[in-house]
Amino acid sequence: MPVSPELLKQLLRKQKDNTITDREMALLRLYLSTPEAEDQLASIDFSDMPDAAGEPATSQEIRFQQIMQKIPRKPVRKVLWYRLAGVAAVALVMTGIGMLLQEDKDPPMLTLQTSNGELKEVILPDSSRIFLNARSAIRYPASFSGKTRTVQLLQGQAYFDVTKQEAPFIVESREGMQTIVLGTTFTVMTDSIANHFQVAVKTGKVRVERQQNTIATLLPGDGVFYDFTKSKTTHTDPGGIGEWTSGEVRLSEASFAEMANLVKQLYGITVIAGDAAVQHNQYNLPVKYGTDLRPLMEVICMVNGNRAEWRKDSTAVIIR
Repeated sequence: MPVSPELLKQLLRKQKDNTITDREMALLRLYLSTPEAEDQLASIDFSDMPDAAGEPATSQEIRFQQIMQKIPRKPVRKVLWYRLAGVAAVALVMTGIGMLLQEDKDPPMLTLQTSNGELKEVILPDSSRIFLNARSAIRYPASFSGKTRTVQLLQGQAYFDVTKQEAPFIVESREGMQTIVLGTTFTVMTDSIANHFQVAVKTGKVRVERQQNTIATLLPGDGVFYDFTKSKTTHTDPGGIGEWTSGEVRLSEASFAEMANLVKQLYGITVIAGDAAVQHNQYNLPVKYGTDLRPLMEVICMVNGNRAEWRKDSTAVIIR
């Protein structure tokens, strides 16, 4: 029976933070001796553990040592252990893991963040999936317990594909917004700088609240924009919600502000309208993640017969 990837990474983090116990270290080594370990280690995504990422899927013990060499070791007493095999080893590992879970009543919180133009996917302990858009950050527990499943969207945008369970799934923002579902697919965007919050529903039903007051109840295709003074609901084709998870966004009759926000999100570059006429431009074109920005800006300018002027420090571009 395989060990949860999040629990395995939790133990590795304890080793890195010098908080791992002798028994936990012994359990790690014992797990690596089981028949299931090789395939599972090869499939685990270590991208959110920079010190342990990119290790090849070699034999269990070699892989373990390669990971451990990048993590400061905690001085511990020598632990004598023997390589067990088959069912007996798996049973012993699972018994030990069960004891560890009982001890860790408050599971550690994990943080995932993305940089310019980067997308990341994480599978939560309940098998729900989160796609994190560029320049975004999310915080989630290594395991769910209690009556709710709560994650925190710290900044940016995320697409949620939530596994249906009795325990409500809640997305919280720093501004006190809550998006509450049982099992559905939807996007949430929070911008603490511009001070607004957006939700759009692809499937299922979503309730948006702030301080226990309902802002909106949304069905497929519904969205809400909330700037902490007023809310505005919208309706669109549900098929287009979360399309950015494929690594491409299609601008369709997009405003200058929408185009500028996309460029800021993907590249961290500010786009400025050089005159009032430019602010009324509309844009229809696909934008692929990872595209070189300067050729892309040339195409964006060609759409409306404009030209781009770059600042010397390349932190902004003016469209005239």
